[in-house]
Amino acid sequence: MDPGIGGRIAAARKLAGLTQHALARRISYSTSMLSKVERGEEIPAPEFLGRVADSLGVRVERLAWNRFEWRHEDDELATRLSPVRAALDLLDLQPDSAIAPRPLAVLQADVRYLNRLAQAAQYEPMIALLPSLVAELHIAAESCAGQDRHDAWALLALTTRCGHSAGIAVGDNTLSVNALGKMDWAARQAGGRAPGLRAAREYLRVTAYLRDEDYAACWRLNNAGAALLDGAEDAPGALVARGQLRLGASVISARTGDRDAMTGHLEEAARIAALTGEEPETFWFGFGPANVQVHRVVTFGALGEHSLAVEAGRALRIPTGWLPTRIGHHHLDMARSYRWLNQPEKALKQLQRARMVAPGQARRHPMTRETVSSLVRSARRQSETLTSYAAWLGLKL
Repeated sequence: MDPGIGGRIAAARKLAGLTQHALARRISYSTSMLSKVERGEEIPAPEFLGRVADSLGVRVERLAWNRFEWRHEDDELATRLSPVRAALDLLDLQPDSAIAPRPLAVLQADVRYLNRLAQAAQYEPMIALLPSLVAELHIAAESCAGQDRHDAWALLALTTRCGHSAGIAVGDNTLSVNALGKMDWAARQAGGRAPGLRAAREYLRVTAYLRDEDYAACWRLNNAGAALLDGAEDAPGALVARGQLRLGASVISARTGDRDAMTGHLEEAARIAALTGEEPETFWFGFGPANVQVHRVVTFGALGEHSLAVEAGRALRIPTGWLPTRIGHHHLDMARSYRWLNQPEKALKQLQRARMVAPGQARRHPMTRETVSSLVRSARRQSETLTSYAAWLGLKL
């Protein structure tokens, strides 16, 4: 690890007039861990940096810097996104009347296939299919009547959602924001499905602001999503959306160090999940009892309680046919906790599992690069498996 991060933390701490012990107490980490970070012996996780920045009253960007550059071998994927951007942008025009839409049942099957591609991190075929499906659903939604019209708009909302997935995959926040805006536009015209779809969209916006550590925006969006469901308990998917928003709230609470609120949101999500059972394809959140348990791993990790995170992960039983990206992200969370517990072999095994189940996600996810970088720098002897994994990621060590 480049010692610059630790040096900047130490300088900001001293400027604030704090000892290592005092800062460690503020951020709920051990003094020995803070000392290792300041000496450059440990790479701090985003949660660690966030707490230090909040405690010292500085921006995370001032502290963070990673010399492990990522070689963008997947730039070709980004170059394929122009048709996706155009398809989303042109939705404000009249639909192409030259398109003869297929029956709704056929379009529904295609939307399901598109979202399964997204949830398997198979971005290339998803991107290839998305523009034409957007155009076809647009003309279908405008030309249908009655319930078919509402259903077509709902399908269009679930299709534009995949534009958000594409934006996340290549780090294009503008594309992600535009796609979610179009999702809400379509969802508003989906009749009884509107409340659930619109609340789901707000949850997706929460995840975007979590990456930016803008927790005030996260709470505004989470509350807005919950408000959309007030009085709409019988709307399709409303219970799943409410449960997923509770999971989002648990992560925000954990990131901000509110353990009691985190526990309360998880308990309410578990209550809802007991009612819904496993609902992997409703809004493609993977909501259900398994996802609640996954979020116990996420939230304990965010609190820095990595032993509890690993314990929760061991108790998870992954449902058959669960979403690959949800499984892959769980393995990445487990890898991070094992790394913090100084169990590099187990961390690497979790990384390998993440690569096996959803390679497209594992290769692009910042948490993968963070964990592998730390394992490389802390290893006394780098195994061939570890160096091979780092090379696969495109890390320049």
